[in-house]
Amino acid sequence: MFTNLVTAVGLAALAWALVHVARLALRNQQAKRFDATAYGLVPRDQLDNRRAGPPRDEPALRIALDAACQGDWEPASGLLAAASDDKAWETRWRLVEVFADVAVEDERWLRTWRAERPRDADAVVVHAHALLLRAWAARGAKYAGQTSDGRMALFAELLPTAMYAAQEAARLAPRDPCPWITMVAAARGLGLSHDEFRQLWAELTARAPQHYDAHWQALQYWSQKWYGSHKLMFKFAKEAAASAPANSLLSAICLHAVHEAVLQEGDQAYRTWVTKPMLARIQADLAQAEPDDPRLPPIRHLLAATLVKTGRYAEALAQFRLIGGWCGAAPWTDANDPTPAFDHARGLAALGSGRP
Repeated sequence: MFTNLVTAVGLAALAWALVHVARLALRNQQAKRFDATAYGLVPRDQLDNRRAGPPRDEPALRIALDAACQGDWEPASGLLAAASDDKAWETRWRLVEVFADVAVEDERWLRTWRAERPRDADAVVVHAHALLLRAWAARGAKYAGQTSDGRMALFAELLPTAMYAAQEAARLAPRDPCPWITMVAAARGLGLSHDEFRQLWAELTARAPQHYDAHWQALQYWSQKWYGSHKLMFKFAKEAAASAPANSLLSAICLHAVHEAVLQEGDQAYRTWVTKPMLARIQADLAQAEPDDPRLPPIRHLLAATLVKTGRYAEALAQFRLIGGWCGAAPWTDANDPTPAFDHARGLAALGSGRP
């Protein structure tokens, strides 16, 4: 009798699993042809995978970039000088990244700037980050064993140079957290120990304790693919979120940790690491964010994907409506073609939320 009971329970579980798989397959098929407009979503033929959200209208930055392309460094210098106080560190770092990107393509304007003002900390910090970007471009995204000896040699040459330049910038501008962000980003390539990394991190957070991009760089160091583990990475992310004031976007650093775990473990990571309090906090903080905050669109994409994968379809649909037709962001860009990956996820959200 006991054997018969066990057999019956096993068959029932198998039947339930088969029904679940069939329903999931049906929903996946339906998601491929759902009516986006019926759910208040942008039509498929208007999806744009070139960026995470709408382009920002920043005339001063556009002028500075055009000037740099013509060899004139002064507009860039003016923008960086205006973003040099405790309330502007996030803006300053974004400018450093943009100008460093330009310098990687053509550094003549930056070389002129450095020659004319050799002790200008703004020029040095852009130079340091440009060196770092060149180093990582040489390294590439593949594992070390899949990267050529020549690329690894160039990486090994450029990375210490970037660190040295960032240290110089930190000496010239002791209050500025930006050189320390470059150092933190270089740390994983240089193989710094946990204690050495914590020393860098202490210097950075003494200057900008809630800096979003700084936390993203540190999260990479603590990830399993570098010098940490899922446990250490989530510990770091949860502590950062807990220390952040209400309505701070820093709580979303947990979504980046989830994304890193998914890249390593697959979708199982959503069930392992995502909690209802985490999602509630992030959604509450996003609701209070400035609508034009440049960090907002990439966060919404990660949040929408996480909500779909955890079965919170109505909440996911609300995020997809706010995202609009932009789909050039993680996790969709992890796929060979981000557009159908994005469209399929929002289809699941729409169908799972009920009738339009």
